[in-house]
Parts: sequence; structure tokens; C-alpha cells
Amino acid sequence: MEQIVFFWKGKDITIPKLLVQSIKLIENNKINIIQISDNHTPKVENVDKVIKLKLPNDIMLARLKAYSFIETLKNRTFFCDADSILLNSLQLNKFLKGIYLAKRKKNFFLNYKYPELYPEFINKSAFDVMPFLFGSIIVIEEKNIFSDLLKICKRLPSRFHRWYGDQVSLHKYYIKNPNTFNFFNQDEYLHLIGSEKKYPIINIKNLLNNKVKFITFKGPQSINRIKDSYLQLKEIYS
Repeated sequence: MEQIVFFWKGKDITIPKLLVQSIKLIENNKINIIQISDNHTPKVENVDKVIKLKLPNDIMLARLKAYSFIETLKNRTFFCDADSILLNSLQLNKFLKGIYLAKRKKNFFLNYKYPELYPEFINKSAFDVMPFLFGSIIVIEEKNIFSDLLKICKRLPSRFHRWYGDQVSLHKYYIKNPNTFNFFNQDEYLHLIGSEKKYPIINIKNLLNNKVKFITFKGPQSINRIKDSYLQLKEIYS
């Protein structure tokens, strides 16, 4: 079975609703959509399954715990950020058995003072401590590693439970288990849409022409901007 899994926490479900609408538009009913949330988050319309859990308050621990409840051994699973839109069919059947990550393409020195003090990041670059993105992870009939990532994250200082803990834990797991992972084309399966100030215009038709399958919006984004992208997509497919 093929499935798309997203995590969302909060009463306002406008953003994940747009993700689900895009999946239904592109995949129709050919892929299962699974929402994982805490007990206070409403169900997003048109998801095939919602898993509600008692989750930690810290967002990094909450998402890792939520992902650990997904059955992956018998399925082809696409874990993704909710502030995203599907543009083309994922075609997960083209992937061989394994776990697939996206390598970070751009390196930069980390601001160790944001959003709080991270002394571990002093004189460190993104490639040093967070070389893989977490916005899309593909698991093809392989064991669920998120419970292992959760254990690693719990052992980190509590500031990593609030921010960065997912990517840092993934890197630590990779160092000890490099042969566990394969890599996918980031431009195709995790195309990053930069901040609204730097990149105000999004041309969905151009992205489709470049065979982009999935886009995710980086950093604080206007809901209207995400909605406009979905409406462009809907018009193209109508």
C-alpha cells in the first residue's frame, strides 16, 4: 500500500487542508492519506485515517513520536511536512526497498543564538550537524526508524526538543548506520519554496514543466501564498 503521512498540531488546520486537497487532486484515491495529531487537533477533511495520540509538548519530540506509530514494513510511505503541496504523482512504486533522504544542497554557518542559545553550533555549518532535510522522507517496505530517532533526541539537551532535534538526531543515527540510507532527488521530491520576501512569485506551471512532484514552504509563510499555489495547480488540472 502507498501512503502519505503528515503531522499537524493545532486547531487551525487551513494549511494541512491545502496539502490534502492537492493530494486528492493529483492522486485521486490511489494513495492513502494519514494524519497524525494530538488529541486536540481536528481531523482534516478527506484524510483516509487520522491517528490521535497523547504527545509531548515539545514539537520535535511530538513529531518523532507521532511518526513512530506508522506501519512502514509492508507499505511505501512518504513522510512530509504539512505546509506543502503535491504537484505530480509521487510514483513510489519506482523506488526499491529502503529508506531515502534528501541531502541538503546549500551550506551555511548556523546562527547559534537563534531561536535560543545553541553552543553546539558555534563555528559549525549546516553540513556539519544537519546535512539532511526532514521535510520529506521516503520509506519503502523498511522498518520504522523514528522510534530510534526519538530515543536519540530525548538524550539531547532540552533545547533540541524544541527545535533542530529531528535533523540532528537523524544525522547522529546516520553516522552509525550509513548503509541504512539511500537518497532521492531533492529538486523533484522536496523542492523548497523560499521565504516570501526573497521569492514573492511562485509559478506552478514552471515547476510542473521541470517535473517537480512536491513543494514545501520554508520558514514563516503567508497562508494566502500557499493557497494561491494550490489554486494555480487546481486551474491547471481543471
